[in-house]
Amino acid sequence: MPTDVLVNILALAGLLVLALIARWALGRTPPPQVSGLLTFDPARLPQTSLTAGDFGITWDPARGGQLTIQHNAQPDKVIWSTLPGAGFVATGLGSEQVTGARGFFAIKDKQRVILADQSIEAIVAGSDGQSVTLSGDLARKGGREAVRYTLTFTAVASTEEPAEALDFALQVYNDRLNRTFLTCASEPDERIFGFGMQFTHFDLKGKRVPIFVTEQGVGRGAQPITLAANLTAKAGGAWHTTYAPVPHYITSKLRSLFLDTYEYALFDLRRDNSIQIQLWSPRLSGRILTGSSPADLIAGYAARTGRMRPLPDWLLEGAVVGMQGGTDKVRSALAQLRELDTPVTAIWLEDWVGQRLTSFGKQLWWNWELDEEHYPEWEKLRAELGEQGIRIMTYVNCHLADVAEKPGHRRNLFQEAAARGLLVRDQEGKPYLIQNSDFGGGMIDLTNPAARKWIKDVIRENVIGAGASGWMADYGEALPYDAALHSGEAASSYHNRYPEEWARLHREVIEEEEDGDQFVFFSRSGYRESPG
Repeated sequence: MPTDVLVNILALAGLLVLALIARWALGRTPPPQVSGLLTFDPARLPQTSLTAGDFGITWDPARGGQLTIQHNAQPDKVIWSTLPGAGFVATGLGSEQVTGARGFFAIKDKQRVILADQSIEAIVAGSDGQSVTLSGDLARKGGREAVRYTLTFTAVASTEEPAEALDFALQVYNDRLNRTFLTCASEPDERIFGFGMQFTHFDLKGKRVPIFVTEQGVGRGAQPITLAANLTAKAGGAWHTTYAPVPHYITSKLRSLFLDTYEYALFDLRRDNSIQIQLWSPRLSGRILTGSSPADLIAGYAARTGRMRPLPDWLLEGAVVGMQGGTDKVRSALAQLRELDTPVTAIWLEDWVGQRLTSFGKQLWWNWELDEEHYPEWEKLRAELGEQGIRIMTYVNCHLADVAEKPGHRRNLFQEAAARGLLVRDQEGKPYLIQNSDFGGGMIDLTNPAARKWIKDVIRENVIGAGASGWMADYGEALPYDAALHSGEAASSYHNRYPEEWARLHREVIEEEEDGDQFVFFSRSGYRESPG
């Protein structure tokens, strides 16, 4: 083949590849912020200032209408406001496609109907002076398909929480609609921080941040690592994927807001003058905070969500050394550490349950009992460590795998839980098996009180009973979007809550122990209230 012909063929092939990449990229471009008209009758809604507790809520009909909120302690500071002349509440109908693999989720959404033209008919203060409610209609362009909405601001009136907090609740009165939008003003130079465990960016201004618990991914957009991870395990991830997202932000202007819902949320920060929250629910609620410093705002947030309890003193007296390999490996490693005069307060033995060989390498047997073949002379090892002032920490996760083929197992926890109906189910009523390399595991159904009691007993008998002073409470991010739960709740709404409840269960186990303040656990996945 002549050289010039070959060059032309390669050039055309290159253009074709670029065209396909461009089409793929355009297909993944997220939609713009939802926007609509704001209408009202100036005669019925003149300028007015109402109070909700210590908060002033002002309606100004000038420039097309604007709502602003201040706190009495800082009357010159606007802590929340709308864009002049623009609708700030919207609703719609969307259809999502959520597919999961190994705790990582791919999410696609199609906006089918948007009702973004907003009217305000009334702004009314509550009789107790603690709330203000806006009401009106939301409609498609041209005034079609109008639905009612209310947006209520309520001052927090609790002796246990700070007065510098204002709850808000947006309710759309149409069960067919499943998307709500709330938009507030921002400033071009306003930096936005938060949203839980974020690995890629600190300042999120200009980004579109999803709030959905998922595996963080391998590569996270860096190529060719992400492509390879997606081709082999569909687990490449993106810059925003995280196993501990939180719907909470603090800005450089000392503005702060968080949601108290669990459904999938999006914070669209791409426009320099606005922040738009989208929630996959007909009801959106949360809290606006105010304070004179970031510490004030964090304290106000923690008053609602809870704080981590103090760590036991022993945990801070030396290194926690993680290792795997069995009894001899532990003794050998500790001998080397002693030679180096390394203070050790605990050893963390993930593989206390034994190891299985898979195509992914060595992995744990997901059956939460001591493997006496992998760790022979366990009691003797415990005594040796105790004499040195070293504690044992182990590992548990919320999955159970069938260990019928595991030599020497005493209990098959998967079979026990499946027989009692304690596992998350698929749509056919069978245990929902989540694939992990060569094997699958069922998830404990934390909406089932019997399942919670059962797994707490397992932890108490097999983990604490084996002498562990602490453990990792792993996973929590993999609840399938289409799973069936004992409580009848939608898994789509419970997904973000699952890691919170997994942490709550372990906290309960510790608190039920006589010397519970001497135990500790740590988690990987989390959500808003996990610290508490």
